[in-house]
Amino acid sequence: MAPSWTEKFITRGEPPIPDPLRASSQPTLSLNYSALAEHRRVLSAPGEHTSRYVVTRKSIMGAWRSKCSVTVPTNSDQEIALIDFHAFHYDIKFPLRDHHIDISTAKRRFDASGGLGELHWKATGMQIAGAASWELRDETSLVMVVEIDQTQTNGRISVWREKLDGQTMEELVVVGIAQIEEYKRMLRQSKTSAVGVILN
Repeated sequence: MAPSWTEKFITRGEPPIPDPLRASSQPTLSLNYSALAEHRRVLSAPGEHTSRYVVTRKSIMGAWRSKCSVTVPTNSDQEIALIDFHAFHYDIKFPLRDHHIDISTAKRRFDASGGLGELHWKATGMQIAGAASWELRDETSLVMVVEIDQTQTNGRISVWREKLDGQTMEELVVVGIAQIEEYKRMLRQSKTSAVGVILN
């Protein structure tokens, strides 16, 4: 049986089978995720030397709560999103357009911009305290794939939906970042809890 903390990342009723589109086509946008020192992460396109996005995580209550600021280096490090993680949900604020997304860690659904409607996460690969992958989907088709490796250091965010405006594309990327960071936060919590049990 999987540990209780993994329940937040499992969508019931859907087998963890990757969408066939992933083997037969190429994503519209693919960004590599890399975790650096001092709670920084960068996202860059393959072959590019300049980061598209920089993520800076700030711990608020140890392993239990944190915030992630997402900035654009090529635009004077302007903050385009702030992800605030709480115990049972996390919210994403987009200050430049006064937009807000709230995602329950139990339901893992949200209403996306750009006419995409309600989207939900589907787990397609989960290793205990290791690598993980998810698909963001509407009711019938694939929208985005998010992956993280065994060490949670390197990953990839790939958007598969075509003909999206730049604002919607950026929103999806930030939601993908939030999915990775929420998973890593759950791992930190589980390790902290395990240490507490041992000490007691």
